[in-house]
Amino acid sequence: MNSYKEIRSAYDILLNVYRDGAYLNIAMKDVTNKRVAKLVYGVLDYHYELNYILNQLAVKGIKNNVRPLALIALYSVIKLQTPENVVINETKDVLEEIGKSALTNFFTAIIKKAVQKQYEYPKKSDKNYIEVKYNLPSWLVGMYKKDYPETFEEIINVGETPFVHIRLNKNCTEEEIKKIAPDAKKTLTGFFVRNSREIGLFNTLGKITYMSYGSTLIAESIHANSGMEILDTCAAPGGKAIYMAQKGAAVIACDIHEHRVDLIRAYADRMHVGVTVYKQDATVFLKKWEERFDVVLIDAPCSGFGVTGKKKDVIFNKTYDDILALAELQREILDNACKYVKKGGLLVYSTCTVFNKENAENVNWFLSQHPEFKREKIDLPYDNDGSIQFLPDGKGMEGFFVCHMRKA
Repeated sequence: MNSYKEIRSAYDILLNVYRDGAYLNIAMKDVTNKRVAKLVYGVLDYHYELNYILNQLAVKGIKNNVRPLALIALYSVIKLQTPENVVINETKDVLEEIGKSALTNFFTAIIKKAVQKQYEYPKKSDKNYIEVKYNLPSWLVGMYKKDYPETFEEIINVGETPFVHIRLNKNCTEEEIKKIAPDAKKTLTGFFVRNSREIGLFNTLGKITYMSYGSTLIAESIHANSGMEILDTCAAPGGKAIYMAQKGAAVIACDIHEHRVDLIRAYADRMHVGVTVYKQDATVFLKKWEERFDVVLIDAPCSGFGVTGKKKDVIFNKTYDDILALAELQREILDNACKYVKKGGLLVYSTCTVFNKENAENVNWFLSQHPEFKREKIDLPYDNDGSIQFLPDGKGMEGFFVCHMRKA
């Protein structure tokens, strides 16, 4: 790929994310070029800093349809130390290709000013200081500080892991994994491996599946077996439901949207696992399921702030009001889905976020409204009182929450 084509690809992806609200993981699904990936994730990692600098260098403003290209140029010269002439020439080529060659001189001036460091960073007293320092919206930094006053900076600054987590299907052996991934690191539920073409092929063939470590631990904590009937209320794309079905449980997996229901079916087909799939709103009561299930899993729709590593768009597409609305939806689901748990059965609540507003506070509210449920210690090798908050550690673990509640 010509070097300016890499810039163009990164520009198209960022424009799709910023302007059109596309999901980053979907936009990046077929990207194999390392430079394109580095540019996209780099711009998003330094979103607030780069925009703060750009606003100083482009005093007359810059339109949203070309702003991502300016951010790529700034990231290249400021963070990657790419030679000035290379960035100018590549940017010029992209501008010509997208019909914006009239902006060439304007972009060239911005790049030169950046190289000459004709910009300043905000002082502590400035309103932008927090956002630029942490490259996060100030309201989000406030939530981290509130919930993790001693360790919030450590959590915010956790680096990316070079590994992905995989779970083996029954037609795959550990020896096969070790052969294609010699540095694979065994976990309780699978392996951390460096992604590769061979690993990708194994996934396509259904020999393994990509599944975050935290997600597998949530499914493993249920200890599903052939004597259980389990309802997974918000199941898409289906990883936990299929994990539990492979353990022998009779699993019903639901989601509210038809296209997400299709994802579950496709996942089950690839893994050759039988799962009963329904399109069903988890907030709407279904009489035939009342007190029917041994286990009800609520893997609730959430803000996703525990898994932002490859989903940087989560940071820009959410507001504090969104968190409040999600917490309310999560309570509606808890209030409804708990009715499906049989006496003596287990209710499992989980999210992929780190904030108490969606996790501990919801559990405490639910238990105050439903005294027939009590916390039950989770059988995993982690100290807990019925709840576990996993935090991102840069070694592969991401931010997940799980709580077990037993019905009397």
